[in-house]
Amino acid sequence: MDFFEQFMLEELESLYANDNLETYEYQDIYERFTHLDHLEEVKPYLYAMRFLGKGTKAEPDNVLHELESMELSPDSQIKGLYLDIKLVMKKGNSDDIEKLEKCVESGYSEKYLKAASYLCSESESEVDDDDDEYEEDDGDFSDDNEKVRFKSMTFEGCGYSGYRFTSGDIDYLNAKVFIEPIKKACTLSVRSQIYDGDEPFSKVFSNEYQLKPGDTWFRTTGWGNKNFYAYKNKTYQWRVEFDGKDVYSQNFYFYDGKIKKSGVTVKDVKLFASKASGALEADRDRYSTTFEGEDLEYVYFKLFVEEPGEETVIQIFLKIVRMEDDSVFYDKYILHRLDAKTYACWNGVGFNKKGKWDKGLYKYSLRVGSGNTHEGTFTVY
Repeated sequence: MDFFEQFMLEELESLYANDNLETYEYQDIYERFTHLDHLEEVKPYLYAMRFLGKGTKAEPDNVLHELESMELSPDSQIKGLYLDIKLVMKKGNSDDIEKLEKCVESGYSEKYLKAASYLCSESESEVDDDDDEYEEDDGDFSDDNEKVRFKSMTFEGCGYSGYRFTSGDIDYLNAKVFIEPIKKACTLSVRSQIYDGDEPFSKVFSNEYQLKPGDTWFRTTGWGNKNFYAYKNKTYQWRVEFDGKDVYSQNFYFYDGKIKKSGVTVKDVKLFASKASGALEADRDRYSTTFEGEDLEYVYFKLFVEEPGEETVIQIFLKIVRMEDDSVFYDKYILHRLDAKTYACWNGVGFNKKGKWDKGLYKYSLRVGSGNTHEGTFTVY
């Protein structure tokens, strides 16, 4: 798997993990998975989506038959999926349950079948039992134990923020955790840790935060080293645990090397519309500066650049202002990795669902590194 394939797989896995996806979103994810169907890591997703009818026609019997006819490695992900499907369809036995448990020990999870997984039905039974026990002690509950509700997580260090960083520019990285506004003062105990795959990467950070009414975020202890390059060219996951109960996580990415501050020369900038989940190949050459709001999710900015001649990481600074009320729609930088022969790249902004853009004229200004600023307008009607 090359770097681009790894990046695409991680993005699709993250999208697929979301709950309450629309039909068209599943269709888009399934189509994009088919472009990576030569990867072993992708095959369980394709079989699972065919089994569930997510993004494609439901074929549960065909999927089970195909998996039964394959030579599956013991304890592999696809073996786990086969056993999971077999048990969900009530065609398995106690021996299959034991085999699935071994697959789980080897890393299989409900991420493919999601809530339909046999593993979820098992855990739901356990939760029900726990709930019954808790209800007996319900009289001890008080408003002082009001739950702090997690919203999202981003990362920052050395003046950079977001989800993508370069190892040579970050010494220590912190997680900034956003929460629902606090209604009354409380103490929150937080344990957090960084993972490299399934293995712990950092030590465990334990902190107590005195939250005041109106507080909406807190910052964790940082991790790294004073000489930089603590992180490698890969995906990490930061996990936080609230009061020893609820665990939340967010992936972040590191590239090797340092950002090229001067950037690269931008020859031209074109705009096109496509899906929030990623730019479809069919859309990438349909350039326009006018977009129908009812069908619009993301506006993508396609940069035609001089080939850098070597692997390069650049910062793309993008600001978008809605001219009708002079409100700032977007004002951030995007970290982007270019191969030696990259001549074009694109990034998009917008909404995960159609019809959320305000109609009107928008002005954008775009700059790569310390290079020249490119300006233009587009209309949402």
